[in-house]
Amino acid sequence: MNQDKLHKLSEERLLSFLKEGNQLAFNQIYYRYWEKLYAYTYNILNEKELAEDAIHEVFTWLWFNREKLQITHLKSYLFMAVRNKAINMLDKAKFSAYDEHIMEELFLTTEGEDNLSYQDLKKTIQIAANDLPERCRDIFYKSRFEHLSNKEIAAHYNISNRTVENQLSTALKHLRKALGHTKAIFFLF
Repeated sequence: MNQDKLHKLSEERLLSFLKEGNQLAFNQIYYRYWEKLYAYTYNILNEKELAEDAIHEVFTWLWFNREKLQITHLKSYLFMAVRNKAINMLDKAKFSAYDEHIMEELFLTTEGEDNLSYQDLKKTIQIAANDLPERCRDIFYKSRFEHLSNKEIAAHYNISNRTVENQLSTALKHLRKALGHTKAIFFLF
């Protein structure tokens, strides 16, 4: 099958050819989504090389694991995969107020999540958050669901801003770990 015919194929057919090891299908997937994935990932990481690395790692994983893929919505999968790769990259960086802002933005629905409802994701996050210590969970809820600033949360509990940041960092690490194993939400590694 030539590249022109592949260009017209649906995601499902491309995935089928990819699972069979068709390099042209892989290339078509790459070229079909790379530009949008790059723009999305760059908005998260704000660094060209890191965004390119995240996308490269996702596509490398996709190729090497093609035979056992269980993806139903390729576009959603790719956006979730690069988002999670970017989160992992941010997790390795020093936690700061700027990183906190980025992490807040990641919980909003995105173009790539068109087949996953925000409410389902929110419910899954709430279930995973129930394992957190009470104060940590309350701070997380006030930040993510009541949209209070760190300063407002600190004033409410009469604690320092740094304590709020530490509690949010703890909550986010726990949730990334807990949700990372939930295939229904993240379709990931």
